Amino acid sequence: MNLRRKILLVAGAVFGAAILIPVIHHYQLRIAEASYIARLKAQGEPMELAQVIPPPVPAGQNSADAFLKAIALLNADKSLLGTNYISGMKMVAPGKATTRYQLANAEGGMATNSWEEVAAAVRLNSKAFELLQRMIENPDLDFGVHYERGFGAGCDSRNLHLAETKRVAQRLGSATMSDLHEGDTASAVKNLRALLALTKALEGQHFLISELVQIAIAAMAVPVTWDVLQSLNVTDAQLAQLENDWAALDFIQADENALEMERVMRLMSVAQWRFSNKELQQLLDSEKVAMPMETVQLFLWRYWWSYPDELRRLKGDEVLLETTRFVKTNHFFQTAMQHQTKELDALGLNKVADDSSGSSNQDMHTLLSQSFPALSGVSSRLMRIEAARQITVTAIALKRSQLKHGNYPPDLNSLVPEFVSAVPFDPVDGQPLRYRPKADGTFLLYSIGENGKDDNGDPSLEKGAQSKSLYWQNIQALDWVWPQLAN
Repeated sequence: MNLRRKILLVAGAVFGAAILIPVIHHYQLRIAEASYIARLKAQGEPMELAQVIPPPVPAGQNSADAFLKAIALLNADKSLLGTNYISGMKMVAPGKATTRYQLANAEGGMATNSWEEVAAAVRLNSKAFELLQRMIENPDLDFGVHYERGFGAGCDSRNLHLAETKRVAQRLGSATMSDLHEGDTASAVKNLRALLALTKALEGQHFLISELVQIAIAAMAVPVTWDVLQSLNVTDAQLAQLENDWAALDFIQADENALEMERVMRLMSVAQWRFSNKELQQLLDSEKVAMPMETVQLFLWRYWWSYPDELRRLKGDEVLLETTRFVKTNHFFQTAMQHQTKELDALGLNKVADDSSGSSNQDMHTLLSQSFPALSGVSSRLMRIEAARQITVTAIALKRSQLKHGNYPPDLNSLVPEFVSAVPFDPVDGQPLRYRPKADGTFLLYSIGENGKDDNGDPSLEKGAQSKSLYWQNIQALDWVWPQLAN
């Protein structure tokens, strides 16, 4: 064999290897991801769209039509309700608050108005509020979302009406505060119940973005509920309705449903992105895909980089679901979140850089996992709102007990079974909420808060905290103390 032939054979072998090795590596990566998905399916994980889509709401129970009609009426309104949301419970010191509805003027986020102006705006929107109050009996919203189309086609936030939902919640809160100022507690309770029904309805959408809006709306409802509890003419029957509405909210199940849905929908989207440059271009929000370097990057992402990134993301999904399911079974977050942090650190998902700008510097190796740190932070929000829910339910039950017996009970066990079915627990550590009546006729009720230790009901901020917020669930507060009425 002459030298030329040897050179050609060696060159051919090198060229063949240069082609064959990447092809083999591509299939190895595909098989690794497919094997992991197969293992999840074998464990009973819902990995198909049909398994995670929420069941359709029967026509007689679907409040979507009334909701959309209310939105149309409210959008046509140019009064102050559209720009000046009035919340409840004005914090004046750690653990102390005053009723906002008893202030001389209606203080909102953007301006201060007279209560007469607010009442006039509420009356102007009375038809819209009546439509929203229908949701109390049927807290279900089915907008006919096309889940099968995947993200960006049938399932973006515009189809879910989330921005409108949040604005509606703000107006219901403002109407509740106006009713309280007018002395109409019955109407106030009805508007607050509509606000809670709106919160409940978001559980049926099975999206994390919907869950985040649900948490935000529930957080609005807490201070409004606090103001209702200070009303001198609120009745036990009204409080029982509010307690049932708060108790019916299930943030934990909503989180599990959303995580399962997001995983399936992302798998559908990744399949589209691997198949179509157009779909991937929309993801990157870039018009420069045709540039040579970016074309190479897209090719490499499609056949190699996307597989290990998606596998890591799937493992992260499993960690988050383990956290939620642990809480669902054991009723506390502390251990679950410690385990979550450890597992996500091991996967490197707590430190993935988030560059979602779609710039040319986009790291295509972590395209699917770059948003994970924000996603994993939902667990902390979930813990805070679940603590708020448990404390709010307990505060309502304590008020009911006080109305009937003239004073607050000696312990939370005394509320069972007349006012609550079981002693409410602290979702941080799973122990009963901390409570004790005080000699001045008030009470101390609290969760041990973000730091995970009992600071004996101290609502002040941790030493060295930079925050100046008096918000009772400040993440830097020693304990999350249900505010008492300031003298």
